[in-house]
Amino acid sequence: MSNDAATPRDYFRRDQKDGISPPDLSKDCSFAEHIVHARGKRTPFTSVSLDLTKIKDFGDTDYRLERQLVVAHSHALIEHEPLLEELRKVVRTGEKADRLRAAQALRYATRRKEGLVNWAFDISRVARKDLISWAENQVQAYFSRLS
Repeated sequence: MSNDAATPRDYFRRDQKDGISPPDLSKDCSFAEHIVHARGKRTPFTSVSLDLTKIKDFGDTDYRLERQLVVAHSHALIEHEPLLEELRKVVRTGEKADRLRAAQALRYATRRKEGLVNWAFDISRVARKDLISWAENQVQAYFSRLS
């Protein structure tokens, strides 16, 4: 079956066997900051990829993003091509430090065929100290384990 423009593509993630690493929904960062500096740190985004072979070093367990559920619950899936376009825009028009970071992020995102999930959970009633564990429980439902 071909993947034309009308057919949504699957996105994947490699993470730990015990589940998806939770985002830190209290943080604020750009797409480029997440891609360049977030490895091993938490941001409000979760990285996903169109190609599992491009992200083998990110964990030992394969997961598929349940994109229909993501969209149905009003979270934002920033697909690979729009992400690259946004990074290119920053490279052209941003401040010097932002341009440099976006250029590096563009290389990484292209190589990894990366997209991002921008979570839209209502955290207004979650205590700051409980936010990470709360988010961990929430995001698991949006991924299915493949291996």
